[in-house]
Amino acid sequence: MNKGFLSSFFFTPQLFSSVVAVILLFAFGFSFPVLFLIAKLALFLIIATLIADAILLYSSIKKLFADRKTGRILGLGDQSTVHLRIVYRGTIPIDAQVIDELPVQLQERSFKIKTRLNPGINNLSYSIKPINRGVYAFGNLNLLVESPIHFVRRKIVLPIAQEIPVYPSIAQMHELELLAFSRISTQQGAKRYKRIGQSYEFEQIAPFVEGDDYRNINWKATGKTRELMVNQYQEERSQNMYCIISKGRAMKMSFGNMSYLDYAINSSLAIANVALKKYDRVGLITFSDKIGTALRAENRTGQVQKVLESLYHEKEREMEPSYELLYRSIQRIIKSRSLLLLYANFENINMLDRALPILRKINKSHLLVMILFKDEELEIRAKNTGSSVTEIYQSTLATQHLSEKQEISLKLIRHGIQTVVSTPRELSLDVINKYLELKSRGII
Repeated sequence: MNKGFLSSFFFTPQLFSSVVAVILLFAFGFSFPVLFLIAKLALFLIIATLIADAILLYSSIKKLFADRKTGRILGLGDQSTVHLRIVYRGTIPIDAQVIDELPVQLQERSFKIKTRLNPGINNLSYSIKPINRGVYAFGNLNLLVESPIHFVRRKIVLPIAQEIPVYPSIAQMHELELLAFSRISTQQGAKRYKRIGQSYEFEQIAPFVEGDDYRNINWKATGKTRELMVNQYQEERSQNMYCIISKGRAMKMSFGNMSYLDYAINSSLAIANVALKKYDRVGLITFSDKIGTALRAENRTGQVQKVLESLYHEKEREMEPSYELLYRSIQRIIKSRSLLLLYANFENINMLDRALPILRKINKSHLLVMILFKDEELEIRAKNTGSSVTEIYQSTLATQHLSEKQEISLKLIRHGIQTVVSTPRELSLDVINKYLELKSRGII
């Protein structure tokens, strides 16, 4: 018999249930002859039905092919929809289990879609959430199809393998761009910051909103409109901003299946896009025990694409980050005063103490903003005191760790270093708000 036929031919649980029922009838038939006769008839009926089901299933499917549609690229941490189009040329509707071979990065072992395929075009879709950058390789599409009899199952493999790259989240970048260029940036109670800068170049008169400087109220316009109006002034432009990302082992910590480095990468892309739209020059530096990317600040067409491509290829490293190396690189690469957004993760006060002298040196020549991560899971653990000894012990350790993280941020502030402490999910928004705050205060 054809080996390909055998590898695609399976019996269903319904058939096995029917056979078990017949065996029980035969067993009771030794005591009740009538049941023995019924068991014989049932066995012949099952065999005939099995043959008819196999013939029906293999003859009814004239043609079956499919294609998979996704975006040209996928976004890191974004819910992405995958569309399947299955074209079935046959005579009867068939039940199918659709098993798509998902990329290994998703670690999904039990994915399947149960559906009924009608003759013609059948459209299916499902969602995935990429949690790593890189190339995601989709495999073949496997169909396990059954006729309405449900005694035989046939496996059909459709070769539609393809590779899709996963880049830092472009969707999040555009979403935050819209927030940044609205009058006030808010999301789930985030602190509000005034958007318009404080230079002396007049831009327009606009209605007063919360956060505007009362000194800028235009009383003449207010009297005419009977509504508070304020003068707005243009922000300073063409300033240098660098996103600096530590790739040390502390950045391998994860939240929601994504590493801190990936959250920093998404945030860097979002703030770079906003800064470029604000006519500032944007650059990128990544480092650990050696310098990775060193992209000089520019405001040319295509700078966002350069930042995107650079961030796409970044990987965590096992070594501790060298802040001495970073300081020398900043001296060599950055020739004028700039805003430096440094993404890092200090797990204890000793790690900060080793880096603090270098950070203070950097802050003397530039405006340094340290961006640190707040652990939401630890906060939940600290609040859950529990009743068992283990829960109390875990809660105490979590509280101690949170206190040390708070001490780290306070120590940076005491030494005059601007600090943003944010949860991974709110990181991009908080960093953009900090950037706009500094712009509005005119201290970049």
